[in-house]
Amino acid sequence: MISERKIRRYAAYFHGWATAFGNHDKHFDEKRDLSWLLGEGQIGLILTSRVKAFLRPLFLTNREAGPPQVELGPEGLRIADTALRFGTEDRPEFDAVMGLLKGASDLHLLQTYHVIYPSGTRILTLSRHSPLALVYREIEPLTLYLV
Repeated sequence: MISERKIRRYAAYFHGWATAFGNHDKHFDEKRDLSWLLGEGQIGLILTSRVKAFLRPLFLTNREAGPPQVELGPEGLRIADTALRFGTEDRPEFDAVMGLLKGASDLHLLQTYHVIYPSGTRILTLSRHSPLALVYREIEPLTLYLV
C-alpha cells in the first residue's frame, strides 16, 4: 500500500540565512558520514558534501522542474532516480521520521544551523514547526510517497 504526504518546503530569502535547529541528541555514523540530529518535533541531517549531493533536489528552488519524486519505506529513500538503502543502524532515525509523518500537522522542510557545529554547516530539517516568515519563503511543496 502506498500513501502520500505533502511536505511544505522553504528557502531562505537571502543566501546563508538560517534559523537555529535547537536542542537535540546527535547520532553519528562515521562509516557513512551521516550525522542525524533528533530534536523535539524535528529531525535533522547535517549536510556534508556527500549528503548534500544526494539531497540537493529536496531543497532546490528550481520552479521549472518542480520538486522531485520522493519515496520512503523501510528499505530506503529514493529521490528521483537515486536510491539510498537503509541498514539496521538507521532504525532510530527512520522511526523518528515515521513518527513525524504519522502526525496530523503540517511538516516543514528547510535548512537550519546550530552554533556548536562549524560556521557554514547546514542541517536539512524536517519539522512540525513552521519556520520564521522573516527568514524563509515557502516554495513549491513536495509529495512524499510512503511505500
